[in-house]
Amino acid sequence: MKYEIKINEMDKYNATREFRRKIVLEYERWYEGNLKNLFGEPAPSKKERISIGNLRENAILTWAKFHQEKKYLEDLHLTKDVFRGFKVLDIGSGGIPSGLVFENCIIYCLDPLMELFHELMYPFKYYGGRAKFVNGFSEKTPFSNNNFDAIISVNALDHVDDFHKTVLEMKRILKPGGLLRIHLHYHKQTVLEPIELNDKTVQQEFKWLNDFYKVYESDSKRGSTLEDSNEKYVVWSNFKC
Repeated sequence: MKYEIKINEMDKYNATREFRRKIVLEYERWYEGNLKNLFGEPAPSKKERISIGNLRENAILTWAKFHQEKKYLEDLHLTKDVFRGFKVLDIGSGGIPSGLVFENCIIYCLDPLMELFHELMYPFKYYGGRAKFVNGFSEKTPFSNNNFDAIISVNALDHVDDFHKTVLEMKRILKPGGLLRIHLHYHKQTVLEPIELNDKTVQQEFKWLNDFYKVYESDSKRGSTLEDSNEKYVVWSNFKC
């Protein structure tokens, strides 16, 4: 069973690039206090601001600390030490390695727009050897079979081109007995989020995974509350924490 987009693919990528270009300017405004609140996050005080690079680098690093890292723990319902000693893949990570909130593990960040994040001068040089940034698509990754101890994804799998192929790729690169934790947004198709998901679809696609279950569902996540009663945020996993 396949779930492919029904709109022009370039429309999605052009729209996503435009959104990414705009949001990085919002990070800067938020950092400087010119935007008092961004996705529910109050602007940092001067004391709270990270200041080790230029304005953009500082803004993104500060946003990562105060929003993204907390978001990953809250949205995935996980503790910092859950992946200790693991090699972890974050699918659809964006340009911020939010998975670094998990302690003592190596994080691979996969995103098809990684080149754009370099163009937008994201602060990759400050993350050290724990974060590996990979430009690529979830449907066909550059990784070998049985490569990762764990795979995570936060509000990203509704953005892919083909959900079915993405799941098959996850099956290929996850080690036998590996851990999976995915945060999904159920909604009607949009340009930026073309994949429509529901419980039945998710259960069907991940039937190869033992002990796969719904961790929770909600109408809110860090920085966002859904207004449409037909939408929801849902977390699925094959392990308890």
